[in-house]
Amino acid sequence: MGRAFSEELDRMEDTLMWSASSDVPPLASVALAAPGLRVVIGSGGSFTVATALAAHECDSGLGIALALTPLQYVQRADKLPPHAALLISAEGKNRDILHAASKAFTVAASAKVLTFSSASPLTSLASQAPSARVFSFDPPWGRDGYLATNSLLASIVLGFRLRGSSVEAGPLVALLNLYRTTDKLDRIAAEVARTRRLLALHGTNGLIATVDLESKLSEAAFAFTQISDLRQFAHGRHIQLAREDAPVPVIAFISQHENALWHSTKEQVPAQVTVMECALPADQATATVAGLLIVMALVEKIASVLNQDPGQPVVPDFARRIHALDTSSLLPHPVGGSSNAKLAALEGSMTREAAAQAGVRFIDRLRNARFAALVLDFDGTLCETPRRFEGLDQRLEPIVIGLLKSGLTIAFASGRGNSLYDDLRKRLPNEIRAQCFLGCYSGSFVMPLTEAWPEIATDPQLTAIRDRLQALGILKERGFTLSARMAQLTIRSTKVDGIDILFTLCSSLVSELAGWRVFRSAHSVDILTPAAAKNSVVNFLGNRLQVDSLTEVCRIGDRGEQYGNDSELLAEGLGLSVDGVGTDSNSCWLFGESSSGPVGRAAHYLGSLIVKDGKAHFDERVLELWKQQLV
Repeated sequence: MGRAFSEELDRMEDTLMWSASSDVPPLASVALAAPGLRVVIGSGGSFTVATALAAHECDSGLGIALALTPLQYVQRADKLPPHAALLISAEGKNRDILHAASKAFTVAASAKVLTFSSASPLTSLASQAPSARVFSFDPPWGRDGYLATNSLLASIVLGFRLRGSSVEAGPLVALLNLYRTTDKLDRIAAEVARTRRLLALHGTNGLIATVDLESKLSEAAFAFTQISDLRQFAHGRHIQLAREDAPVPVIAFISQHENALWHSTKEQVPAQVTVMECALPADQATATVAGLLIVMALVEKIASVLNQDPGQPVVPDFARRIHALDTSSLLPHPVGGSSNAKLAALEGSMTREAAAQAGVRFIDRLRNARFAALVLDFDGTLCETPRRFEGLDQRLEPIVIGLLKSGLTIAFASGRGNSLYDDLRKRLPNEIRAQCFLGCYSGSFVMPLTEAWPEIATDPQLTAIRDRLQALGILKERGFTLSARMAQLTIRSTKVDGIDILFTLCSSLVSELAGWRVFRSAHSVDILTPAAAKNSVVNFLGNRLQVDSLTEVCRIGDRGEQYGNDSELLAEGLGLSVDGVGTDSNSCWLFGESSSGPVGRAAHYLGSLIVKDGKAHFDERVLELWKQQLV
């Protein structure tokens, strides 16, 4: 249970005095005002701090600065111009800021951390980064409760001081006491409590107050808050005030720069709307702190009306689970500087050394494995995608035939059907076909190569979706071909750059169908019903051969990345990719020389298998080579 919100506000005077007078490094040694783009990163209450410091940097003429949440930074960092990063976190332990820090320490020209915890995962991470510098302060208030209060205020004041600005604490303490002990905020607080809505307007110096107000009212589940500057408000946001049955209360944070504009605006607001004007000083740094103090006093007033303490909320289990999600393991990672694509994919969530160690552990699993069967993707793995209709690559044909002759069982898990069946029947001799199986249409069904091609029926829902796509304009004359077979609908495009939007369209179309999935390859998009899964081919062989499908069946494919059509196949057991990789360190690894290409890598994998007594294992010399390539 968090500390009561009012108790936290009681500590504000000490916090202001402390943060305004504590020793900070001289500006020259901090070098926060170096030329170039600066990015300030924070989440939750720390995003208010990030917004304040970025705005102050721009308004003070120190340069261009952006305030970003950790997710925004992680997704944009590789495309930003050269930049310096400043990460804000009171306790330095939430997963979002740690993910952003890992990224910043990799791609930013320099990275700094402002925190109130000298012993935290964030400071530990920073200690391993040569370009990182930590500004850690020992605060007098201990820890914040549920909402960011004292740490937020102190972070902003200290951040201003690191950039050469200062605030006078005495008058600010008096301002907080004024709003806490008088009825100035009573009317607006009552309206917010009644309507559970608020329109927060601002000029230049009031922006930070509105950002923090939205944050606190949302995190406390008190009200929905809409933020707008005085003129954006005039572009449609003002029309909602015409509702006499449910007028939205308005609070405006105004400094003397906007007085004329604000009063001209206020004169036009309907009389039934409750309006609260909060005057701010002209100085940007002082105005920022003053606005935050007013916000905290207002939240306290609303809490009193609602008889709910925002410092001690009831947080439901689903909310805790959402907060605990780890973006470093859930977001795709672009290929970085590592020559190995798997290492590059993992470097967003772990150090280079930890990623290499995970690769070594995977190789050790391969060393101990004895495979009774292989499950192989076809297009892009055993043949080059542009030449997929020429069948099995000539480099691989003798290798596959040799493995079958040695007694190994092989199944092909492919999105294709009778065209693949016909090709393999032509290329593989009769005497070895009994050990060869096909998992066609992405595992919709599995059959021995010895049997005749069966009659198949298509799921009527797939036919309906195909017709719907055609009605939406996915037509042959526009470069698309649609093929519905059993539990799979494949849409091929003649334009590679159209696959991305085609995937998005198909995903939106089936998003509410339970168990349906959409996958992509370099040339097509597949919509699968719950009856189709490449893993069903693995399970079929495990049951038929009476072996463990996780340790005795080797899987090889090319599209192991998120939403790749081999991602499910390679995410379990001992799966090797020849191209795209996932972000799980325990699966879907890629080895060998990148110059060999996907089909060349498949030849390298299969050619490195040694078969004895019907079981295959990888050549020890090859495994050692793969280990060396990870270093």
